[in-house]
Amino acid sequence: MNLSDEPRLLAQEVLARVERHNAYASIAFDAVAMSGNLSREVRALSKELLFGVLRHRTRLERAVSAYATSSLDHCHPFVRRQLLIGAYQILFMQNIPAAIAVDRAVELTRLHVGTTPSGFVNAVLRKLSHQGEPPFSDADEPLARLGMVHSFAPWMVQAAVDTVGLDEAGALLEALNQRARTILRTNVLRTDRDGLIARLGQHFPDASVTPCRLSPVGVEVQGLPDPIRQDLHREGWYLVQDEGSQLVVFHVDPRPGARILDACAGTGGKSLHLGAKLANQAEIVAVDLKASKMDALLARARRAGVTCVSTATMNLIKEQPAGLFDLVLLDAPCSGLGVLRRHPEAKWRLTQDEARSMVRRQAQLLEAMAAKVAPGGQLAYVVCTFWPPETTEQIASFLALHPEFSRLGPPGDGEVPWGGCVNAQGDLVLLPHRHNTDGFYVARLVRKG
Repeated sequence: MNLSDEPRLLAQEVLARVERHNAYASIAFDAVAMSGNLSREVRALSKELLFGVLRHRTRLERAVSAYATSSLDHCHPFVRRQLLIGAYQILFMQNIPAAIAVDRAVELTRLHVGTTPSGFVNAVLRKLSHQGEPPFSDADEPLARLGMVHSFAPWMVQAAVDTVGLDEAGALLEALNQRARTILRTNVLRTDRDGLIARLGQHFPDASVTPCRLSPVGVEVQGLPDPIRQDLHREGWYLVQDEGSQLVVFHVDPRPGARILDACAGTGGKSLHLGAKLANQAEIVAVDLKASKMDALLARARRAGVTCVSTATMNLIKEQPAGLFDLVLLDAPCSGLGVLRRHPEAKWRLTQDEARSMVRRQAQLLEAMAAKVAPGGQLAYVVCTFWPPETTEQIASFLALHPEFSRLGPPGDGEVPWGGCVNAQGDLVLLPHRHNTDGFYVARLVRKG
């Protein structure tokens, strides 16, 4: 038995890498999957099992522990992972019979660890399949119950409650456990959205291709092979970018001829969107700490036909590009709570202390970037999180120190239906359970002329 024909073994291997080496699940999965000749079905089931265990780990451990005679901490790592993979199939996957989930876990454990551990796996999973998940008690403290049901650390549960209130927090946490949609951004330097949809239909007649509700250049695809590996992507017809991330540029509302700084640009999704939206009629300086990301940005820019972007590698707290900018887009490092659908392993790594250190770094970056905004220019603060210390509280603190800045509401051009996407102050607030996007917060600030 090998990785090429057993999805549970592939999921096991990637889980091991995530645990041992703090690997990103999606990157580790691609690395392992590329090493074997996997069918589309094996790849899909393996990924479902992997991400399912990472998303629901606390709940799965609770269910398994209820029927185990010893602590999971004392189990062989292979045994523990097979118990969680089997429990996920039993509790969350209706298309796999429980008997098959049990039998496969038992067989894999017997082959890799031995007969005695496989008997333990058999006993635990058969009890779970026959007796079901132990019920949750209504007497449990509400926040603790939310954390157990949805598998989130207490501080993350509190962050959800602080953002949307106790009554809505469960829906937000549940949405963060859902599989993220696959969204493409039309490269308007190559075609328009209708043209992209038509071309995708020609190349992938069995795929579902629909326009996004909020982004005027977004396309949702289902049943499409890996979009990164397709000729249309290599030819620059589209980029893979969540609908929420696409809305950032529309909310910022850049103007042709502007001098723009994309601070903390990463691999440049927003730089490329800015360049395409402005038909290359701008000067965009993209900056990041890592030279490798700047190299990747330039390669992506060539593929997309974006010619107005230059790059620099620097620590923006200590040094900045020369001159002033009409628009500074600060895509600040953050906790990433808004993108946990894509990175569920972060649920088990990120601590509140680490998140608070990011709050301090955000404040430093805001302070540094404020000095780079030209009179009458705009400072756009962007984070992929919903935690108030990183969002509304961060901006309130900044404005209290900088009376030369004031808020701008969303653009009024009607290109995007902003109703329901902005808060009372006009900031863009996107939440997975409300908008079916990644979580984003954008504050648009203008410097007095």
